[in-house]
Amino acid sequence: MLSKAPEFWYKKPINKVIYQVLHPLSQVYTFFAKRNYNKEYKYKSSQAYVVAIGGITVGGSGKTPVVASMCKVLKTVNRKAAILSRGFGRNSHETLKVDNKTHTFRDVGDEPLLLSEHADVFVGADRMKSAKMAEESGHNLLILDDGLTQRDLQPNAKIVVVDSTQGFGNGEMLPLGPNRLNFDMIKDDINGVVIIKAHENENIDELTAQIPKEIPLVIGYLEEDFSDVPENGKLVAFCGIGYPKKFFNSVKRKFNFVEKIEFPDHHPFSDEDIVDLLDEARLHDARLVTTEKDFVRIPRRFHNFISVVRIKVVWKDTAKIAQHLNLQA
Repeated sequence: MLSKAPEFWYKKPINKVIYQVLHPLSQVYTFFAKRNYNKEYKYKSSQAYVVAIGGITVGGSGKTPVVASMCKVLKTVNRKAAILSRGFGRNSHETLKVDNKTHTFRDVGDEPLLLSEHADVFVGADRMKSAKMAEESGHNLLILDDGLTQRDLQPNAKIVVVDSTQGFGNGEMLPLGPNRLNFDMIKDDINGVVIIKAHENENIDELTAQIPKEIPLVIGYLEEDFSDVPENGKLVAFCGIGYPKKFFNSVKRKFNFVEKIEFPDHHPFSDEDIVDLLDEARLHDARLVTTEKDFVRIPRRFHNFISVVRIKVVWKDTAKIAQHLNLQA
């Protein structure tokens, strides 16, 4: 996995040399992505309504806060919801239910650990196995976190999450662009699109124009909680997420940080990493600040030395989300 997204993924036109080198590889990737997407599903639940939520770009689409927020919305549809996740980056291969009191990110992955605060979460590489475990626990609504490309469990509804900052990048498939799926390839097979704005007043007219009018569209925006961050003083911001620019921009809008430091997505922070970061902060007489997703991957003995920016999705029209996205069934 790339530790940092190439800049040309989000620029048009693409450099001719880069295009000539990567376009053939992109065509090969597109062929296999399309073939995989058209495969038959292994399992269809007869007990639960299944919703697949995911982005089509590599990292940073905002699907995790969307899934967390959807859990709150779905409490209104009289169903017992559970989240199914692969548990990316964990050491275990066991299919299990997340216990945030005993499990760490190494056991279940960082995103499942965060999501377990909002609903029961079952992790496993095989979604069919985790679905059956959730069904046996009495859950009748299953949310597939990053579930658009998997072929284990057939969804009743598919929701594409699009980050307003990323959009669809340069529109190209990997490795020429950031896309794992081509939107035109799947647009007739999805039930809705969710666009997450970086802030409430962001203009996204150019992006919404790319979504066909017949596809239900719901818009939300990210609201940051900076209550853990000192109002005065300098900050050193760091993160290891799919699209770090989004985090740095959100901090920059409110605070003046002296340095920003990027790590690979899902980076497991070692003692040495944190000691180096603390040394850097002391050099600037600053406070360390990071995302809540990164925070769960930091050894707990360092937690008191680091501030956390927490985020949630605020919807333009909460009451109609389930209806718009076909989740009321």
